[in-house]
Amino acid sequence: MFALRLARQSREDVAVDSAGFIGPGRPSPENALEVAARRGVDLSAHRSQLVTPRHWAGTDLVVVMEPGQRLQLETLFGREGRAVLVLGDLDPDPVTGRSIADPVEQPESAFEDSYARIDRCVDTLVGALFASTRASRAPSL
Repeated sequence: MFALRLARQSREDVAVDSAGFIGPGRPSPENALEVAARRGVDLSAHRSQLVTPRHWAGTDLVVVMEPGQRLQLETLFGREGRAVLVLGDLDPDPVTGRSIADPVEQPESAFEDSYARIDRCVDTLVGALFASTRASRAPSL
C-alpha cells in the first residue's frame, strides 16, 4: 500500500520492499486478495519472502507491524543506526495498542479493519516524510 501511494504521487526516488519472518514463497490468502482488490491493490503476484541482511543493509527506514518485530530485527541484524518504525504508532485514530493485527485465517472483515488502519498510518507516514517536498512545491502568494 505504501508503494502504491508513492507511485500515485510520482515518488520514484523511494524504493520499497516487503519481507517478513515466516516462510518464503507463500501467496496472499484469498481474503487478502479480495479486500486488497477492492482497495485498488493487486496482490495476486505477491509472494512472501524472508527478511535477510540484504533487506537490512542500506535501508534508511524499516516499517514493522508490531513492536516484537522491531526487537527481532534488532536482535538479528543489530541496531546499526537503522530507523525501525512501528507503523501502528502513526495511527491518527484512537487505538488500544501499537500492533496492527495480522488478519491471516480470519474473515474479510478482519482484513478490512487491518487494511483501513494501515491506510491511515501510511497516510500519516507519507505526510511526514514528504511534508517539506509539498511545501516547497506550493505556489507562492
